[in-house]
Amino acid sequence: MLQSLYKCQRNLCTKIRKTSFLVQFVSTSCGSNTPADESKSLINLCHKKSHGLSKETIISEAKVLELENDTCSKVSAVIEFFQNHGFSATQVKKIIRQRPHLLASRVNKTLKPKLNFLQSIGFSEDECNKIISFQPRILSRSIRNHLAPSFDFLKTFMGSKVRALVAIKQFPQILDCKVSHCWKQTEQILGQIGIPDSQVSEFIQKSAIILTLNPQKMSEVGLRLKEMGFDVTSPAFRTAFASMSRVGHSKMERKFETYRSLGFSDGEILNIFRLQPTCMFYTEDNIRKIVAFYRDRLHFSLSLLSKRPNFLLCSLERRLIPRCSVMQVLWSRGIVSEVGKLYAKLMMGEKDFLQKYVTKYEAEVHDLQAAYRGELMFSEYSFHLREIRHISMSKGSSSKTKVA
Repeated sequence: MLQSLYKCQRNLCTKIRKTSFLVQFVSTSCGSNTPADESKSLINLCHKKSHGLSKETIISEAKVLELENDTCSKVSAVIEFFQNHGFSATQVKKIIRQRPHLLASRVNKTLKPKLNFLQSIGFSEDECNKIISFQPRILSRSIRNHLAPSFDFLKTFMGSKVRALVAIKQFPQILDCKVSHCWKQTEQILGQIGIPDSQVSEFIQKSAIILTLNPQKMSEVGLRLKEMGFDVTSPAFRTAFASMSRVGHSKMERKFETYRSLGFSDGEILNIFRLQPTCMFYTEDNIRKIVAFYRDRLHFSLSLLSKRPNFLLCSLERRLIPRCSVMQVLWSRGIVSEVGKLYAKLMMGEKDFLQKYVTKYEAEVHDLQAAYRGELMFSEYSFHLREIRHISMSKGSSSKTKVA
């Protein structure tokens, strides 16, 4: 028995060297002097980084995969299947961590048909791999009894095959739930919350993720948002509802506390949330960075930000810093006499901004492209102060240097 396990381990070491933590678990299980009944654990705890755990801890906490005579060959075939179909090492690790029993699957009977099904309904290989790695339980579902009926139902109620595919790409867990049942349940809850019957279907179509949510939590979130002053017929309510349903109460409170720590009043925070709910679902670190940039570098008031929360959706590295740097260069060279309404330039479409402020002047201002790529280092953005005509500007140490 142990000899066959050692052989299995050697084969796996060759085939999945990049997923070495799996091999270490094989080694722990196959190479230990455990009793016969305990030696049936293979790749235990593959969902944890627990190389240093004792044998007893591994055995007691493991997700056990029973070893039959052909299990080692099954494991090799499964790993080989994933590799041959373009799954990355990271994706393989994620799949095995979440569904370790898949290592004992029969490739041709269980895995391959599900991949073929996803491809047959319109997904590319890369899209299939992303969907499966995000929701590997799809591989355990019956095509005839679950996947195909769910997809057909989703097509009907989303209005087209294209919309159904988009919904699954965005939220792969939809294909894992029983869509027909979840849809009826969700319709009922939305009606209780106050969504007009004429808007229920559209509501679900535009926020399909809510089909996968806990009914009780959906109801609680809807009532809470109404108490916060949301209009249930507004797009903002739909965004807040879908997002807040997936975020725990404690996590949501941390977002509010982050805004409070930056100086916003509760009224201003609530206004931000009502006008642009997405602002509440950035990481705390990103919230601090972008608010600090507006407040400390551009001298925007917190009151202005609370009234125009779309500013908070702008990417610091991809939009704010490059555009402010371009306007700083143009202003310092006297090409524009004043920057005027900066917020209009920050919210302008990328193509329009590029044509109006970069392409138009790049021939006469050699630093303009560097500014647009974020390669110029400014001590301050001073164009908002008319009396300051001199700025401190220097090239970064490398072409990859960006302003933080």
